[in-house]
Amino acid sequence: MPLKRGTGLVVFCVAAILLGNGAALAQIQTEAAMSIENEYARYVIGADGANLRFVDRRTGQDYCAQTPRSPFARVRKEGKEFGASAATFADGLLTAKFRDSGVTATIKVTAERHYFVFEVVSVSGDGVEELVFVDIPLTLKGQLDEPFAASALALNLKTSVAGIPGRSSRLRAACYPRFGFTGAKVALVACPPSEMRKVMQDVVTAAPDLPKSPIGGPWALDSANNYGSYLFNSGGFSEDKVDDWIRLCQRLGVTQIDFHGGTSFRFGDCEPNPKVYPAGKASFKAVIDKLHAAGILAGLHTYSQFMAKSCPWVTPVPDPRLGKDATFTLAEPLTPEAVAVQVEESTEKMSTITGFFVRNSVTLQVDDELITYADVSKEPPYGFKSCKRGAYGTKAAAHAKGAKAHHLRECFGLFVPDGDSTLYEEVAAKTAEMFNECGFDFIYLDALDGSDAVAGRENAWHYSSKFVFEIWKRLKRPAIAEASTFPHHFWYVRARTGAWDHPTRSHKKFIDIHVKANEACQRMFLPAHLGWWAFKTWSGPQGEPTFADDIEYLCAKCIGTNSGLSIMGITPDNFWQVPALPRLAAVMARYENLRNANYFTDAVKERLRAPDEDYALTQSADGEWQFRQARYDKHKVVGLDGWSDAWKVTNKFGRQPLQLRIEALMSAGPYDAPGNVTLADFSDAKALPERASQPGITARLEASAAQVKVGPVSGCYTASNAMTTAQRSWSRVGKKFSPPLNLSSHQALGVWVHGDGKGEVLNLQAQSPSHLSRADGAHYILVDFTGWRYFELLEQEGERHADYSWPYGGGYATYRESVRHASIETLNLYLNNIPPKGNVTCYLSPVRALPTVKAKWRNPAVTVGGKTIVFPVEMESGCYLEFRSAADCRLYGPKGELLADVKPQGDAPTVEPGENSVKFTCESQPGVNPRAYVSVITEGEVLRGRNPDEKIKWEFLRRESDDPRTVQALDGAQNVWETVCRADAKLELEIAVESVGEPGWAYDSPTAIPLETFDSLDAFADGPPNEYLKYVVSGALKGVATSPG
Repeated sequence: MPLKRGTGLVVFCVAAILLGNGAALAQIQTEAAMSIENEYARYVIGADGANLRFVDRRTGQDYCAQTPRSPFARVRKEGKEFGASAATFADGLLTAKFRDSGVTATIKVTAERHYFVFEVVSVSGDGVEELVFVDIPLTLKGQLDEPFAASALALNLKTSVAGIPGRSSRLRAACYPRFGFTGAKVALVACPPSEMRKVMQDVVTAAPDLPKSPIGGPWALDSANNYGSYLFNSGGFSEDKVDDWIRLCQRLGVTQIDFHGGTSFRFGDCEPNPKVYPAGKASFKAVIDKLHAAGILAGLHTYSQFMAKSCPWVTPVPDPRLGKDATFTLAEPLTPEAVAVQVEESTEKMSTITGFFVRNSVTLQVDDELITYADVSKEPPYGFKSCKRGAYGTKAAAHAKGAKAHHLRECFGLFVPDGDSTLYEEVAAKTAEMFNECGFDFIYLDALDGSDAVAGRENAWHYSSKFVFEIWKRLKRPAIAEASTFPHHFWYVRARTGAWDHPTRSHKKFIDIHVKANEACQRMFLPAHLGWWAFKTWSGPQGEPTFADDIEYLCAKCIGTNSGLSIMGITPDNFWQVPALPRLAAVMARYENLRNANYFTDAVKERLRAPDEDYALTQSADGEWQFRQARYDKHKVVGLDGWSDAWKVTNKFGRQPLQLRIEALMSAGPYDAPGNVTLADFSDAKALPERASQPGITARLEASAAQVKVGPVSGCYTASNAMTTAQRSWSRVGKKFSPPLNLSSHQALGVWVHGDGKGEVLNLQAQSPSHLSRADGAHYILVDFTGWRYFELLEQEGERHADYSWPYGGGYATYRESVRHASIETLNLYLNNIPPKGNVTCYLSPVRALPTVKAKWRNPAVTVGGKTIVFPVEMESGCYLEFRSAADCRLYGPKGELLADVKPQGDAPTVEPGENSVKFTCESQPGVNPRAYVSVITEGEVLRGRNPDEKIKWEFLRRESDDPRTVQALDGAQNVWETVCRADAKLELEIAVESVGEPGWAYDSPTAIPLETFDSLDAFADGPPNEYLKYVVSGALKGVATSPG
């Protein structure tokens, strides 16, 4: 008989229900135990506990995966899983038994009009470690183009649902004894995709245990502020600097500021820095009130539940509710002066390794004292040695034998409260108090990804969500919410997502990866974000600067996807100190203002979203904004060697004059120089004992005299591929250095390689310990040559990582992290891209670590199609030259400072459509290989498409700015230029004076004050005011009695 549940329908039977016909009907009639349905979906469970049907009622399509058939629920007991083997349904209660586990679960089932609710009523049977109380694999893939959509939404903190609410391929919910079985509750949404967000709003509205945010979760897409971009402040933002920060926001085109804690306020209790905010929260509120008056939102950026070691919960008396992961018993009395702590229990699992991402501390809490240690005795007598007593401002005291020594939990260099204590709630309350009293608009819960430090990785979903819920129940106004991780429950308040850390290298490739990943935001009904970004200048071999086209690439993707971004590392104080910043800020501001104004049509935005497609924003003669296709074909020259200094470039556009960028890179010292560090000499192949290969790949490394370039033997590295593809055809040999090597003065690698020309990739990695850096430290050598060739390896790979399949990296390890050369622990040699059904052989000379060298070279020249253009300049590592035309050629320094306007010698070569031969040359220093990135720049068609006036938010386009222009001479060229603007535009100028006058003008000024004329040297003689010679301990003046004057 039918039973009403909410406004849906529940039908149950033991023997017969009408769901189909023919053979299928006969099968269902004997197996069905329960059928529930609502306006959109029908779900059927068999008497044997199996999932039978999950049907779209509009079309009759069954989306229940049946290969293989699966139980609708399961339990885990003693590490073993037991699927539901029997199910009955009566009076709205679904009862399941689980094979021979001895466990029975009763679940209340409710059919609402547009969704189902499953709630655990009881679990009987001992030793249940996990109850999965609903589990429905679907044939759906969770893709945007599917005609039906389904999702599971956890309705309280007892319920674990993997994945984020939104289109999914599996509906699954679990609960655990730690948090209680009874009351675990999940909503199952299954409906047409066009209705899904509305149904999810209904679910959240009706759920008493869920936080509600009118601008988060299922409502996030409706708030314009969620699409905004923001600027980071990391400290020193006092009330008297508000106007400077407002102007900086205008320069960048951002409408929000993120106040990052640590300096502005203390992590944990959110106490404002009294040096910046003397009246505490009142001073902070005064700053935010001024920002609000300028239309700028303010964000509270915390480290979630983690607390600084200067918090009152830590010092001077540590709170007993601090999180602990181990407890020991003092084996003997501890005096206040003792520097060793002996304990009764084994310390075998204790470690002294700490680091920002390491989940470990070296801190013990004994009564009201904190003690740090530097060593651990892991053999009897167990204990902690080299201790610092009274750490973090606590008081050293005597402790009795038998007292408990608790090992504190730590991550990111911060302590964490016990997740089940009231202290956990107090930290959340302090966060909400700061938000409420100061008038913040958004919260970024950084470090929430460290929630596994609270009670282990398996419980992180609960404690991260619990902290969020505790904050939200105390907020007095809606908050735009973001976090560094994304547990399921955070979706209910989350307003936007996708704020990755910025890359260090291969910026455009990283952006494409980020844009692709952000496509998932559409399935979650959340606005996407493409921050956090930084404007970068030259920093050496491990990083790459961000040029204007990198920022254009980023901001074009933001327009194409309507994603916000965030920018860090730029402040009113450094804005004019780093010459590249004003130029890059102007690029970002133009793009952001146009994005916020909704200036471009959807057709233009679709083109801008495409990966590996550059566009340059320009203004047409009529003042309208448009894009022009562009390409930056970058090639690395590693010396005037006859192979890397000549290459091919394909021009995908029409015939055009050459444009280019030349970047001067670091070089390496000589391979044979004394003092170099040999990392592997291959005299004993067993010295690289670590071996691994992809199945189907057989590899071998051995000493060989068959081909020798340096020393008595080479390393012969061979590999064969039994597969039919070169993809993922990797092998690895490696070694560990114990202790790690300090290669701070030898950061380059040098190696001779004898190639077989088969196209395999040799990859040399020098890596730091993972607690210091997770950078993969990769350096590729494409073996497309035969015979011996020398390689200097400096720049870490990024761009080409995705061209091959590796058993590591691909994220931050490849694109962001940098090797710590002061601690090199691992050397790996990989072979990859081995021909299908083929084999390869490489010979390697000893691998040596070499010093890096800042190189200088003059008169770089580029030849295209037999025609050469020369640039009469001297370039040093870190400098770059931009050539756009004979009248637009500039040399810049490492910080983007303009060094010179350059007049090239010779006309610009022509770049023809299709393939072009390019050659680079220069006059270099003896003994140093000139190394450079040379980017050939080509341009294509114009892309236009403006929305109608009524769709454009013109308030964002009140100010339109040119790029800043540096004028070094009033020569009628540098100080004269044209600009394009709208017909009704009014002129506004901003002039920043770096220097005035000819060289020596200030020196020769009659107002200059002489500090020393050198008319007499008597003042330099020894005497009472000048006795420096007695401090000389080396050099030519050591032991000289009197100064020569």
